[in-house]
Amino acid sequence: MSAIRKNSRKDITICTMLFKMPDAGNLAALNGGNRSFEEFYLPSLKKLCESFDHIALWCDSCTVEYLKANGLADKVNMNVMEITELPHWAERESYCQIMHSMKHNVGYFLHRRSPEMWTNYLPLMFAKAAVVDWAAKNNKFNSDYFMWMDGGAFSPKYANSPLWDGWTGVIDAKPKRVRMTIAKTLGKSRPHYVPRFVYDLYKFLFGKPILPANAERLVKQRLVDIAMVNADYDVPGGCFMVPKELCCDFYAAFERARKIMKKHSLVCVDQGIFQAMMKLDTDDLFELKYITGYQGLYAKVATGGYDILL
Repeated sequence: MSAIRKNSRKDITICTMLFKMPDAGNLAALNGGNRSFEEFYLPSLKKLCESFDHIALWCDSCTVEYLKANGLADKVNMNVMEITELPHWAERESYCQIMHSMKHNVGYFLHRRSPEMWTNYLPLMFAKAAVVDWAAKNNKFNSDYFMWMDGGAFSPKYANSPLWDGWTGVIDAKPKRVRMTIAKTLGKSRPHYVPRFVYDLYKFLFGKPILPANAERLVKQRLVDIAMVNADYDVPGGCFMVPKELCCDFYAAFERARKIMKKHSLVCVDQGIFQAMMKLDTDDLFELKYITGYQGLYAKVATGGYDILL
């Protein structure tokens, strides 16, 4: 990754969150490798706070103490809470039951792990849109744009990752809609493991057969005739940008999609919910940038114009 330069723009707030998980060992195993709170996430947050002037953060008291010890707490707009106060924490067990009912059909989501390993992680993924909405309503830095970055984005594991290809440290994009990226899944996960999930959700939403989809076709036609949910492309949830005037609508649309899926006994990580949102709100919310195998995720969100409007 290129050396991070201080972003000179004053009209953008970087949004993120960090909590010490009650089952930290499971979380590390869930994501692969060592993702410990102390060695992975805290140093990443420190680098993020050193790289940008305007930070909005949901976090716990452990994270606050770390930022204070490193002289960074005063520059961060923090909403401090216990992890149990996250908006969807109380729904964990009901989601766990749904995952058990899905586990034989949704290998993509469970990745051969038990639903219990995901139970405490889901509320964090579901809170991303809420953090952005809170930051916009609070708007301590008088920003026009709110850019989500995952808490682990600046960790040693990702410092030299293709995710950062093309990044210069500069954010010059000023999208009129929610800016997200889209990537091929390269034949993995979604189309191979999840036929029941794809067809059940698509049939409920649109009442017609699912059509085969690929990134090349997406360029040539509107999404109304393409299955966005678990097709052979993906919507990475690690970074996206929302104009101030759309933050509330973005949060409402996320919650709408999440509730629809739960009502029909379907559950997915935030990426799958974003895909469902794109089908439900194609005329209102999104613009996309294309990435190749997740390469250039941050640069694509931060720079240039859109590739397609939904």
